[in-house]
Amino acid sequence: MRRHPIIVIILGAGLSVFVGYYVHLKLTSVPPPLPATTSGGNYSPEQFHHALSNAEKKRVLDGEFRIVRATEEMPLILKQAFAAATGEQQFALANPGQKYQVTDVIDEPGLPFRRLLFAGESQKIWFIHYEHGGIGHGYAVLVFSKAQKDGLQFFWGGAGSESAKDLNDLRSKIAAGNFRDNLVYYW
Repeated sequence: MRRHPIIVIILGAGLSVFVGYYVHLKLTSVPPPLPATTSGGNYSPEQFHHALSNAEKKRVLDGEFRIVRATEEMPLILKQAFAAATGEQQFALANPGQKYQVTDVIDEPGLPFRRLLFAGESQKIWFIHYEHGGIGHGYAVLVFSKAQKDGLQFFWGGAGSESAKDLNDLRSKIAAGNFRDNLVYYW
């Protein structure tokens, strides 16, 4: 059977254009901004990655929490820790119900890419549960330890495909492994 050289040439040219465009996008993409509060001034998602065992996930949100439903109720130190973990120069998190950047198509410049669902404070930790937009919509939870005097330290984070409706639901979803921590993730 004789192959048609014109079809092979067209397919090859199409593949070359696709690969060239993909490489162009990778080489010209803008890296995330450096956060103001990371040590050394260099943002690296690896410094905000810590996998927990299944037993640890069942206990990560143990205890009594004061639930927070507005960013205005968050202390400055938590906002700074969140900005550092998300690679932002400054805190950017919309309140529940407010507009935020849901997709990677920028319709309204200046909107944050993340929106608060709820947060909580216990004697030992702060957590923030939020949704994020961009190329893929999803949900995340970040946990910060109050281990440092007058400061917070990143403790754990997980990413998932569904939100929690309240603290008990969030605890259940984390314990069930619905928030992944096995990959390095850009929060």
